Amino acid sequence: MRISKAIVTLFGALFGALGVGFWLAPERLAQRFDLQALGVAGLSTLRADMGGAFLTLAFLCLVGAWMKRRALLIAAAGVLSLIVVGRILAFAITGSPAAMGANMVVEVAAVIALLVHARALARMQAAEARPVRPVRALVIGALIIGALGAGLSVAAHNPKVQDALVAKAVRTQVQRTNKALLGDDALRVAICGSSAPLPSPDRAKACVAVMAGGKVYIVDSGPESTKNLMRWSLPLDQVGGVLLTHFHSDHIGDLGELNLQSWVQGRAAPMPVYGGPGVEQVVAGFNAAYAQDEVYRVAHHTAQLLPPSAGTMIARPIAMPTEAQPHTAVLLDDGRMRITAIETNHAPVKPAYAYRFDYRGRSVVITGDTTAWAPLVEASRGADVMVSEAMNREMVAALQKVTGETGRPRVSHIMHDIQSYHLSPTEAATMANAAGVKLLVFYHLLPAPDNAVLRTVFTRGVDEVRKGRWDLSSDGSLYTLPVGSTDVLVGRVAY
Repeated sequence: MRISKAIVTLFGALFGALGVGFWLAPERLAQRFDLQALGVAGLSTLRADMGGAFLTLAFLCLVGAWMKRRALLIAAAGVLSLIVVGRILAFAITGSPAAMGANMVVEVAAVIALLVHARALARMQAAEARPVRPVRALVIGALIIGALGAGLSVAAHNPKVQDALVAKAVRTQVQRTNKALLGDDALRVAICGSSAPLPSPDRAKACVAVMAGGKVYIVDSGPESTKNLMRWSLPLDQVGGVLLTHFHSDHIGDLGELNLQSWVQGRAAPMPVYGGPGVEQVVAGFNAAYAQDEVYRVAHHTAQLLPPSAGTMIARPIAMPTEAQPHTAVLLDDGRMRITAIETNHAPVKPAYAYRFDYRGRSVVITGDTTAWAPLVEASRGADVMVSEAMNREMVAALQKVTGETGRPRVSHIMHDIQSYHLSPTEAATMANAAGVKLLVFYHLLPAPDNAVLRTVFTRGVDEVRKGRWDLSSDGSLYTLPVGSTDVLVGRVAY
């Protein structure tokens, strides 16, 4: 009984910590649970509903365990059982194991621990000759839950039920839209690619979507990033332009696919692609590579649906002044949105630009690939958010050493070379401090930290340097800067 009491206490402490966490930092825990908080109302809902729910579970577990109240333990088990049933229902509807969620293991374990301890209390009370009512409700509840789960499983394999579920899923997917992310009420930044050239199973290559005023601007189009934009149901026909920081393959590899999907969704004119001198060659190459594809699609779907004149890209080279640093050039200013290119140092890669977006008093800077560069700090002063690339040199040095020792000298050579022209997380933190930004966001992560241990190692030392907030992004990270406010909200793109 002591063991079961200790386990229930641990679960109670966990639920309590999560409840307090949702009260104090809902935007952080929202990412852990794949929830989205777009504004003050969303954060308030997370604090109230999620915080309250977890604290209620903590109360039922802890008071039930320590005050020997079986009814409270059974109530907690009942709540968690309903949550498990909800996950089973989601699996039956979607057919995706992801719908069950890793959290289900914790929930089932908690239910078992609560029931075991409730039974242990019943036996103890019986031994003390106290009258104990049969736990009929518990047995009946367990039978109902089991029957419901079995029924859902059987229904999910019935052809008529399957057809109905497919029809519902298709309708839900088609009707889903994230057009609201392009609203006038905020400047929003979504990470559509958070990794660098090294492969990562859950991260596309470099891509950042900046949204405001009915338009979405794409900074770099790394491989796999267009897939994310489509999964999120962003209105790609509203792409106002693509801004290339430089011409490395992990920043341009999905450019042709982005152009195609934007055209198919209804873009009415050629897609402008901004970048330094040389962007003309990049755009011409992709246009040539997709020329036959365009011919096939027009022949199949008609020129009325897919006007050939709108299906290509048009290069917009950005020339930098040569006067005193920082070298900057405004490429768009419509009275509300101003986009400024900032020359950076990614030598021997040249040109290399960062981009600053200023929209109705809110601003974000996206560094692209660079070293610690004082002119970039100067041009970033007063921005709300800095989205900065980050390389952990110690981790890359370990890759260099191991590949050298295991007969892969070419890879080892490259791992050595790349350490000289990227920012480390602490260097980025120093730059963000000097620029006075409210939030520093790490992306273009090299190597991609795809588990909790690697994330801790990757950001080691940042807390000691950074004088302000920071966030390690993943694909789908969303940063919302409401107009008329100084808030910077951290959430996830809902899809």
